[in-house]
Amino acid sequence: MNFSNLKYFLTAAEEMNFTRASHRLHISQQALSNHITKLEHELGCELFERGKSLTLTYAGKRLVETSNQILDLHSQFLAEVNDISGNIRGELTLGITHTRGQALLPLLLPEFHRTHPYIDVKIEEANARDLEDSLQHGFVDLVLGFTPFYTVNAQITEISPDRLFLVVPVPIMEDLFGEDCAKMRAKFHETVDISAFKEQPFILLKKGDRIRTILDSYFKKQHINPHILIETTNIQTAFALAQRGMGIAVYPEMFLRGATTLSANTMDTQRVDFYPLQSSTTTEQLAIAYNPDRYLSEAAKDFIDLTKRILG
Repeated sequence: MNFSNLKYFLTAAEEMNFTRASHRLHISQQALSNHITKLEHELGCELFERGKSLTLTYAGKRLVETSNQILDLHSQFLAEVNDISGNIRGELTLGITHTRGQALLPLLLPEFHRTHPYIDVKIEEANARDLEDSLQHGFVDLVLGFTPFYTVNAQITEISPDRLFLVVPVPIMEDLFGEDCAKMRAKFHETVDISAFKEQPFILLKKGDRIRTILDSYFKKQHINPHILIETTNIQTAFALAQRGMGIAVYPEMFLRGATTLSANTMDTQRVDFYPLQSSTTTEQLAIAYNPDRYLSEAAKDFIDLTKRILG
């Protein structure tokens, strides 16, 4: 059985439309149809009901299940053979959320490419739960995120604790503390008194976001009902608005590594200070997860080690 034919079949089964599937595969619709027909002749049964709309036959549904397993085993086998033979070529698929990818991958991938120039890296960006599902089903090799991971059989390698920081425009500090501003700025870099900002405008992520849930719990314990001026779904937007002096944002420590570059590339920004929230409830653990039931390539192991070295 031809692996290419299986991949073409799975794409057609996902799209349930030969035109869309052929576009995804960058082949003509006729070529795709020929591949599917050849596979049907080889198996001796029809895989699709070709009526007004495309539907899978019972055999087609069973082949979808089996093909995923076959292709996954084939991929793991190739990775293991590459390691055994010392072949420096290969592929690594990373799962990461869009925001984390924007902040962290520029710190990691240039060095990884320098040491592994013949490893092709594919990036799968999605929300945390979907990435864990992809890890479970073998669609990604590694997921870079924060604990806890909810996938039962995920193997976790902890990278570094990650604190949350207040992003406070300096003009807010100047308005609040006047002549004492310099002294309070120095103090808050060590230990911030969150109650000092209880009347100030905050720019927070919307309810349901992981960081927002942490902050809501933190504010409740501090008996603070924050003045939320703006809510957004994008933490980079919150950071950029804080730079424009519109209010106080909250930003993970890991992302601060790229904050200087972000600030330099943002027009009309103001100075901001970063004050760590001193609480165990506002500290998370950055980690990499992989599926222990799947073969972990040497390239994947090297990426884990590199991440620990750079971000740890």
